[in-house]
Amino acid sequence: MVWQRPDSLRAILDSVFRAPVYRWTERPDPFAILRRGWIEFLGWLAALRDAHPFGYQALLYLLLALVLVLAVRVLWILYHTVKASPAIHGADSTSERTPRTATWFQHHAAQLAASGRYAEAVQADFLALVLALDALKVLHFHPSKTPAEYTRESGLDPAAAAAFRDLVRRLYGYAFARWPCDAAAYAQWRNDARPERYAAAH
Repeated sequence: MVWQRPDSLRAILDSVFRAPVYRWTERPDPFAILRRGWIEFLGWLAALRDAHPFGYQALLYLLLALVLVLAVRVLWILYHTVKASPAIHGADSTSERTPRTATWFQHHAAQLAASGRYAEAVQADFLALVLALDALKVLHFHPSKTPAEYTRESGLDPAAAAAFRDLVRRLYGYAFARWPCDAAAYAQWRNDARPERYAAAH
């Protein structure tokens, strides 16, 4: 048996471990920070659940409410984006588009109600109300705003502001929660959505 000198054996081992296959390097992970943050957040939630069960539940309800608000806002903006997009009608595409004023939305709401589409009529009528109140400087209309945002910015007195919030609550019910909306419900809505009801208080 042939014994090799220690320095010769070390030289052989060094030459082997210098091969690319033995170059052990840690690959950078671009998501490592996010992964560690997520694990720490889950750990914090678990600690909060054990130490403060009621606080843990309150936090979950708050997060759920935020998700619902964001979902409603996205649906509202998507609905009005689709509704406001101009239709392509071939030769009619070059015709001027009628300005969508408060009067336009009132007529549109009346047409929808006449065809039995009361929930859609409520939405059109709400836009007519907001545009009318914008003209009266009660609030400021913007296409990207949700109905709930108008309740926070209106300069109404407490009684009129409460009535306006109730109107918005019913709008969400008819538009998103599929509350039943028949001719009687729409007639009540029309009575409660009169601009002078809020402008007089302003």
